[in-house]
Amino acid sequence: MLARYAQPRPRGWVPAGVAALAAGLLFAAPATACDLTVESPEAIRIEYNPFAIGASSGPLDIVFRNKSDTACELRLVLIDDLDNPLPAIALGAVVVEFRPREASGVFRRDAEPGVFLLSVAPNGEARAELDAAVVENAVVEAGDHQADLRMSVQSIDSELSFTPIPLHVLLQSTPRAQVNIAGAAGAFGAESSVEVVDFGDAVTGTTRRVFVQVRANTRSTLAMKSEHGGVMRHVDMGEKGTVIAYAVELNGIPVDLSEPWTGPVDPPRTLDGVSLPMDFTLGEVVGQMSGPYEDLITIDITPN
Repeated sequence: MLARYAQPRPRGWVPAGVAALAAGLLFAAPATACDLTVESPEAIRIEYNPFAIGASSGPLDIVFRNKSDTACELRLVLIDDLDNPLPAIALGAVVVEFRPREASGVFRRDAEPGVFLLSVAPNGEARAELDAAVVENAVVEAGDHQADLRMSVQSIDSELSFTPIPLHVLLQSTPRAQVNIAGAAGAFGAESSVEVVDFGDAVTGTTRRVFVQVRANTRSTLAMKSEHGGVMRHVDMGEKGTVIAYAVELNGIPVDLSEPWTGPVDPPRTLDGVSLPMDFTLGEVVGQMSGPYEDLITIDITPN
């Protein structure tokens, strides 16, 4: 006769494999918290030309390294010295806004200007690539215009926050000046640009007016030079022919073109600049040879 004996199991007994699993679940270590290091970014430099077509901008690159075993989901916020959100900054008379660069891993929170999101992989790194772009143009006084702000770094999925990153923004406005000749008063660059001042039939005292349009971001020097020293020469006879003298006034001030002339000009810091009337008056026309007469006046401007 065969018999089998089964030893009673103690209360609470579980197979060894199950016990090992239970112990493993019971004593599992918590995930490592987000552990970041950040490379200090270089100063942001914006080369600004108020008269150029297109927006001016300067790059901002910040490298985040994650030394933990979990991804770091970050919220980046531009703030001022009082920790208030700072969606844009003013430099000189322009407004600068930060924008994610194309193909950057940074996402902008459109509902919260100045707020960006960035994910850093476990034991990896990510580069926050932004551009400080001029969004409101103005004619800024020549020179350096700068501001300091900070970027707050927070972990989205925890209460962790990190030391704010200091940022320095420098807008460099190079001295610039432009000149244009127009046939009527108006904004700079009007389509009525004039290259020829035609007196028609030469008559003593005949006058013509054009406008010298100037815009600049600093005090400048206007220069004029006459090819024939302030007279019109006979086109066909040249120096062998007779001449017709003429007088010039710029904004009511006589200009002597018998030699190169220079004068100061300080236009308002606007895109329109200033429009200065330039008047020509023919001198005495008696006994000159018949035919066409001409002179060439070169007008230039140099920022001081």
